[in-house]
Amino acid sequence: MKKKLINVDIKRFILTVYLAFVGFHSQEAFPQAQPAVRCKPASQTVIEPRKKAADLNGLVIPSQFFKETCNGGVVVSVETKKTDAGTFYVDVIGIIRPVDPDAPNIEWEMLLPMLWNGRSLQLGGGANNGSIPNVLGASAFGSVIPIDAGYVVYGDDSGHQSDSGMDASFASNEESLNNYIRLHLIKAHDAMRYVVNHFYGQEPVFNYFAGCSTGGREALECATTYGKYYDGIFCAQPASNYVLARLWGAILSQAVYKSYDPDSYPHSDGYIDEETVRGIQQDALSLYDKWDGIEDGMVCNIFAAKRNRDNFLNIIRNKYHLTDAQMATIDIYANGFSLDYAMKNGMKTYKGCSALEGGMMDLGPSEVPREPLDTRYNVHHGDRADGIFKYFFAKDPTWKLIAHDYFHPDEKLYRMLMDASARYDANSPDFDDFIAHGGKLILFSGWMDMSMSPWQLIEQYKGYVDKYGQEKTDAFCKFYIMPDATHGRGVKMDYLDWLDRWCSTGQYPQEILYATMLKTQGQMPMAEYPGWVKYTGGDPALGTSYRIVRQENE
Repeated sequence: MKKKLINVDIKRFILTVYLAFVGFHSQEAFPQAQPAVRCKPASQTVIEPRKKAADLNGLVIPSQFFKETCNGGVVVSVETKKTDAGTFYVDVIGIIRPVDPDAPNIEWEMLLPMLWNGRSLQLGGGANNGSIPNVLGASAFGSVIPIDAGYVVYGDDSGHQSDSGMDASFASNEESLNNYIRLHLIKAHDAMRYVVNHFYGQEPVFNYFAGCSTGGREALECATTYGKYYDGIFCAQPASNYVLARLWGAILSQAVYKSYDPDSYPHSDGYIDEETVRGIQQDALSLYDKWDGIEDGMVCNIFAAKRNRDNFLNIIRNKYHLTDAQMATIDIYANGFSLDYAMKNGMKTYKGCSALEGGMMDLGPSEVPREPLDTRYNVHHGDRADGIFKYFFAKDPTWKLIAHDYFHPDEKLYRMLMDASARYDANSPDFDDFIAHGGKLILFSGWMDMSMSPWQLIEQYKGYVDKYGQEKTDAFCKFYIMPDATHGRGVKMDYLDWLDRWCSTGQYPQEILYATMLKTQGQMPMAEYPGWVKYTGGDPALGTSYRIVRQENE
């Protein structure tokens, strides 16, 4: 028995040396966490297929290959194509079958370049998913089209199909809901590994993930729940404080619509019309734009602007004759709320957004609350919260979002929120497997994001620092917040190159990193929290005309 164990150790050592030599690592060979392999960066790696595209037709992925339970998968279509840039690739579409015959399949799409850089990039979805993300384009905030850079690119629909990203009714099927929460991520990942190994004769050197909003929440699931299987992750504006964010939508909707009665009082006292909302935004931009040294339509000195909130509130209240009810709406949008009870993760405060520093509040064009709330007319976050409470939390399509007291919940509502927090939140600070595996995380937000609070993400990031300390956190996580970045828009950056260099060499890029600001088409240096960008002189289009101020009070 002892001799057999020694032989196994020798084989494992030989295999380790071999894998390091050829430049890739296999999760199946080593199920325990392993440090990432150091190798040439993606731009210097070219691997050609060992099979023809036709060999992928009808490829069956055995159920036992998946880490999470399913009925296996199959490739349903294969087509060779070329991008506008001239990259030849194979477009592969497939499904992963559920165990429950009433649950829908997981549908996925994968692009396999004919000249592969040895890396895979999984793209996250959006809203309540229901459709495959655009694997052929640049992802949110990305400046590079991954397939043209030689990446295997793939994504899936999260385990159900819908024409609307707002549709939450799929959650009535438990397997479909569990797939959405997190299981679809690793199932699609395993399908990719099988197809890639079949086509190229090896698995990826590094596995990356990129996502924004819901995709950002998925990114954090990959880094925490499945940390030993991912090497690099770009997480933007994540819907990670899931229950608190939906409570924010519910409480904001109450602030806007609580006075409305279709028979006796068909008015929403907390509603603010779109012209006034635009006026408030413009007033903030006019006041704060120059506080960073240049007038360019962007607010960079966000900390000074936030310190001026009380003064600015007095200005707009008098200018627009805002009522107490309208001021309460602005307060929820800008400052969020605090509960007397905590979620399962200990959090009980939602911080709100930069509604008084140049962000655009989205209260909809109508003061009439639809049933269910509709983002085309109503408060944007109310629409999201309405469907989530009905189908995810309460399991009751008749749930009335505005009718409940979320500050003083009864026992039933309290238990519902606790169960939801334990199940849906993706804000765990536990990156132990990810760190042990050598994983690297780029965390990103924008000061003008009015969907997922940048101030809330700061609190979440501070939780990482509390757990690991600043030095260890810096070793696996870089956290940036940039001016003028709204939800999924406003900034372009080459985060894939930064992430790959970090994973490939073990060193994060030492030079100053720049992003392109879509408003000006000029560059700015990436502001790592708690930094902000200040103009110092010269051509405003050049990143060298700015510096990062790392003190909140300058």
